[in-house]
Amino acid sequence: MKAILSALFLCVILSDITAQEIDSVHSQSNYRRAWDAAISNGKISSEERVLLDIMVESMLLSTDSSKAWEQRWMPRFDKPLDQSGRWPLVLQNIAIGSGIYGWGIPYVLHADDGRWFVGGVMVSAGGAFYLTYKYTRDMEMSHARTQMMRYGSLLGLRYGFGVNQLLDLDSGDGEERETLWAWMLMASLPAGHYGGELLFDKYEPSNGQAWAWTMWTGIAGVTSRLIYNVVNDNPDHRYGDQYESRKKGRTFVELVSYPIGAYYGYQLTHEKQYTFGDALMLMQGWGFGFINTMMLQSILFDDGDEDTFLLVAGLGAVGSTFAYDKWIEQDDFSFGQSTLMLLGSASGTLFGFGTAILLDVTDNEPMLSMAMAGGYGGAYLTRQILDVKPDGSLAELGSTRMSMSPTVIPTLGSDEKVELIPGINMSISFK
Repeated sequence: MKAILSALFLCVILSDITAQEIDSVHSQSNYRRAWDAAISNGKISSEERVLLDIMVESMLLSTDSSKAWEQRWMPRFDKPLDQSGRWPLVLQNIAIGSGIYGWGIPYVLHADDGRWFVGGVMVSAGGAFYLTYKYTRDMEMSHARTQMMRYGSLLGLRYGFGVNQLLDLDSGDGEERETLWAWMLMASLPAGHYGGELLFDKYEPSNGQAWAWTMWTGIAGVTSRLIYNVVNDNPDHRYGDQYESRKKGRTFVELVSYPIGAYYGYQLTHEKQYTFGDALMLMQGWGFGFINTMMLQSILFDDGDEDTFLLVAGLGAVGSTFAYDKWIEQDDFSFGQSTLMLLGSASGTLFGFGTAILLDVTDNEPMLSMAMAGGYGGAYLTRQILDVKPDGSLAELGSTRMSMSPTVIPTLGSDEKVELIPGINMSISFK
């Protein structure tokens, strides 16, 4: 009897343990599904972390167990750093850094010997390479992040020049030369770089979104300048207080327009699935619209105010950009396809001009009309030839590959002996 009771008690214990194990496996499986969904983009956001913690409490899971599971599952999602956009940033910083700091530092130190400026440029080039290399070594450096940093640097530099102009910081020369304007330029560059990085970290645009976003920011600056030129009459003389006041006013309006353009540019792009090729198409739309609006005005009007002429061309360019955005709404252009579209539009325009010349058309209106027709025809026919994929097919794929490697090139010297000269083998491929 005691043996039977012991056996029954053991069965009850084993069944309870088995039930707990089944429940534990079931809970782990459910938590795993939630974890997989949260980590699918490569990281856990603060909101996702809160939801996972709530799930641990509601399922009566051990916090230590959940952490152990996450550590065990994490290697499955580890990805190598995307540093495809690292080399453009390094190249840009070498070019801009050596140009700004190479002469800027000797200037603010009141160096008079030219060798300090020459040596400063060379040392700054090496320093820019090393600092950028160290800064980006363990950082995700996609082309999107690079573009935001790049444009931020250039925009920061534009603000540096603008503040110098507004505050007259660049007055004085010789021994009494002012150095604050140089300090302003050297400070504005990294400030803009950091601002672009912050915007990328906050909004995480794709490469195409980053290029389209920064494009709209630039369009706002250009358009504001054109509007200001029309609203404020140009002085008769390009010297004096009135002319300087007009220049400062135009600069102020332009600087104010950039954050406005950045805001509305984000609103126009953040919900759209742009590729890099799509962004290039939008830029083509702006350029195509600007040129064609200028030609259209030349056809319709014999003369007019230059500032008004340019403003209408700028507004036509903005309208053309919106039209291109609608045109490519359901498509994903690769870099190669957008380049072919540019070549098709340009060759169509040249075809129109060439046809007019062959037909001995000398009047301005018919010649420009044929050029415009050729441009539109070239764009349309090229689009019909290209096999552009539907929206979403290229949004997460890099369509351009570039590699560089050192090599040697055999050549025949003056003494008819074969010599080897160093070279760089560069290979570029795109879809």
